[in-house]
Amino acid sequence: MLPETNTNDNAEDLIYDNTNEKFHEENNFEKTIHDEENDFEKKFQDEENNLEKKIDEENNLETKLEDNSEIELISAAVSTADDPNLPCLTFRFWVLSTAFTVFGAAVSVCYFFRSNNLVYSIFFVILASYIAGKWMEKFLPTKKFRIKNWEFNLNPGPFNYKEHVCISAAANAGGVSAYAVEIISIQELFYGTKVNFLVGFLLLISTQMIGFGLAGFIRKNLVRPINMIWPKSLVFAAMFNTLHGNISETNDKVRFFYIAFISMFVWQFIPEYMFPWLASAAILCLIAPNNNTVKILGSAYKGAGILDFSLDWNAIGQVFPLFTPWWSQVNYYIGVVLAMCDAQKFPFFSSFSFDKDGNKYNQTKIIDPVTGSLNVTAYENYSPVYLSAAFAVSYCYSLMQPPAIICHVILFHGKEILERYRKTREEEEESDIHCKMMNVYSEVPYFWYGTIFIVMLIIAIILGYTSGANLPWWGVLLAVAVAAFMVLPMGIIAAITNWQLGLNILAELVCGFILPGYPIANVYFKTYGYRAMTQCLLFVQDLKLGHYMKVPPRNMFISQIWGTLVGCFVNYWTLLIIINAKRPYLDGTTTDPTGQWVGLHAQIFNTASILWGLIGPKRALGPGSMYKVIFWGFLIGAILPVPIYLLHRKFPKAKFNLVNIPVILFGLTTFPGSYPNFMITGFIASFLSQFYAFRYKHRWWKKYNYVMSAAFDSGAQIMMMVVFFCLNGVVKVGFPFNISARVIYKFKIFSLYVRSNTFIL
Repeated sequence: MLPETNTNDNAEDLIYDNTNEKFHEENNFEKTIHDEENDFEKKFQDEENNLEKKIDEENNLETKLEDNSEIELISAAVSTADDPNLPCLTFRFWVLSTAFTVFGAAVSVCYFFRSNNLVYSIFFVILASYIAGKWMEKFLPTKKFRIKNWEFNLNPGPFNYKEHVCISAAANAGGVSAYAVEIISIQELFYGTKVNFLVGFLLLISTQMIGFGLAGFIRKNLVRPINMIWPKSLVFAAMFNTLHGNISETNDKVRFFYIAFISMFVWQFIPEYMFPWLASAAILCLIAPNNNTVKILGSAYKGAGILDFSLDWNAIGQVFPLFTPWWSQVNYYIGVVLAMCDAQKFPFFSSFSFDKDGNKYNQTKIIDPVTGSLNVTAYENYSPVYLSAAFAVSYCYSLMQPPAIICHVILFHGKEILERYRKTREEEEESDIHCKMMNVYSEVPYFWYGTIFIVMLIIAIILGYTSGANLPWWGVLLAVAVAAFMVLPMGIIAAITNWQLGLNILAELVCGFILPGYPIANVYFKTYGYRAMTQCLLFVQDLKLGHYMKVPPRNMFISQIWGTLVGCFVNYWTLLIIINAKRPYLDGTTTDPTGQWVGLHAQIFNTASILWGLIGPKRALGPGSMYKVIFWGFLIGAILPVPIYLLHRKFPKAKFNLVNIPVILFGLTTFPGSYPNFMITGFIASFLSQFYAFRYKHRWWKKYNYVMSAAFDSGAQIMMMVVFFCLNGVVKVGFPFNISARVIYKFKIFSLYVRSNTFIL
């Protein structure tokens, strides 16, 4: 038996231990609860802070989007995924690029001479080549073929987006009516000069490709910089990514694309064929159909097109409303509205030049048949040249553009241009992931560009002496120098604003002063000066598309060269066939009873050759003429950007840098070469897409805007081609109810269904 004391002590110790343990447990429990309370409060506080931060971000979204607009625009359409092992120049590429280029070149030249000008849609090429490529992927044999040391495969794997881009680039470069087609046309039709195959083909090739050489030397400033957006390339990129993207990632976009495409395809049949008046419904003319003043103000066909609405997407899409930045659209429409102030002049618009009796100017009366130059005595005995009022004003606005472009770019982008030339490729990578990804591929050597440029320049000089153009070697060099000088500033404007301004009037003016009395020399000079620049910028725009889609630059280069070669060959033979078959209709000897073969573009080009080349600007527009004030346009154009720049420096937060004088002037020159049926509906579409959706529905805009633009343009343009070929072009099946004719007759709604709205002089 244990002593009682020990038992009591043990019991006390046990009780103490239990009590102490309980005390610690209670303390630990309280500490745990306290810690959990602190964690909960901290978590709640973090969530509250995150919510406040999110609200602040949403409140500041507009500001952030403006500050980061270039990246936002690009990330909405361009993927950062890439597989450098994908083949590009496959058997499928060579077959499909050749087929679509041949078809496009033939169709474009054919409808160059017709009253309804059909535009060969690159969206049609993208969709049709996608279907054909997938078909070839499925049915072509996968067996490899070997010829000595050369091995090739008809079907190297799935039809991929890189070869698809190359096919489209080739068709875009060659599936067009080349600018030199107009030279050959007026030589054959109006100047009685036969152009043989060698001269014609070399003329087409040299005018189309001389700009490619220039492109290689400006790509550092127009392709690689992230803020050189080229908005139209974003639409194509969105379309390629939608068609070729990962199904799980792009399923919603693909579904949206097909719904939008089918909807627009079906809708476009209504204004295209059933009710053409929907393309230009003049509300003012409906209200007061017998008022001539109202006709001038309200009719897109006879005047300013105020309150003239179009429900035809082919007309609306002429101003690229879904992908041209909002600020750029505003500048353009400011110019359009200012042009409306001269609405009273529009009824006097004509594409012809006139003599003192109001008849169409007959240039054969003042040409020396031996030298092909101006017979001054005959000119003085005949008549000075007269222009329509609208054309005279348009020339003045056109002359403002080149000095305004140069001044604007120097003031707003001069420092930036110099900095880009100093940047290394590594420094470019830091600001743009796409540059970093493209550095995996070898660039096209400057030697390639230089070789093409020199060869084409030599061909141009030879043609100046052998084709009846009478253009001396120094004239060719000067024309190309004008293009080289203007291509960078014009390229910057085009890349940022999505508006490509023209150089044609400047080129005609320069040659008209240095070589007066030689009309063919003038159009040659204009083509080598103006077309070298435009071809260069088209080439650069496709290079930017290749940059976005991670296509090796050398493959893009080869694709465009191939398309151009094929297109020029087809251009010449199609042109020759049409002129031989339809000459009396095209030269105005007789009228085509069907009203189809009118040669309007050739007539406009011929008018320019008379004014700027045969008579010359000194006689036609100089001090003794009624148009002498036109030349003040140079000085005015150079001055206009200066006060805008000074205001921007004085008030940097006032966004004066978004005021773009060259684009406003471009809007001013929209008429009389265009009909304003697109104006109101195009502005509304641009507002909804580029302002409202971009700022207030940005998530939706980023996912679907460019896809919708591609779908709408594709659906509308393909329906136009279907109607043209199946109903209006060959078989001419009229709509049985003829509702549009009755509506137009009853309400006198003057409407016009415009296919091509820009006539370049």
